[in-house]
Amino acid sequence: MFFYFSRMESQIRFEHFQSKDLNALVHYLQQLSSATRQRFGPHPFDVAAIAAFYANPFEVIGYIAKMEKLPQIIAYSTMKLGFLEHDRTRLEAYGLQLHPCTDCTFAPSVADAWQGRGIGVELFNFIKNDLQNRGIRRIILWGGVQQSNLPALRFYEKMGFQVLGAFEYQGENYDMVLEW
Repeated sequence: MFFYFSRMESQIRFEHFQSKDLNALVHYLQQLSSATRQRFGPHPFDVAAIAAFYANPFEVIGYIAKMEKLPQIIAYSTMKLGFLEHDRTRLEAYGLQLHPCTDCTFAPSVADAWQGRGIGVELFNFIKNDLQNRGIRRIILWGGVQQSNLPALRFYEKMGFQVLGAFEYQGENYDMVLEW
């Protein structure tokens, strides 16, 4: 499944991450600024770690945005089906009744040069449609979002995410969810 988006005279293709994209994904991750890398970390940024991360397609799904004329990745998101077990106690304390089949955990990123251009919104819409077709009913942010990351907070609120509460981990963070 894929979707095209025309923006600024470029066609952007949204699709599922596949093993053939592995080297392009490593290159993408290595090109992120240190600030973006610090905020995005669902897995290490090397070939072996990413291959191991995606070894079980029933646990995680990757999504990428590529420029059509240059096959470079400009945005990447990953979904873990279910929730992170180490977050269970904190999430349940908010009153969430977690469900491994209808919940997923979301970690998005957009290349620094492409941030603020609408790519994240379009990729998220592609992802949300795919997840709805899979029977997912709730998205939980992977590790929350740093309270100081105002552009990300605005993005999540624009997409309909709600703040559940705050927690401390290398600074103040918000747990956020989106339900439909």
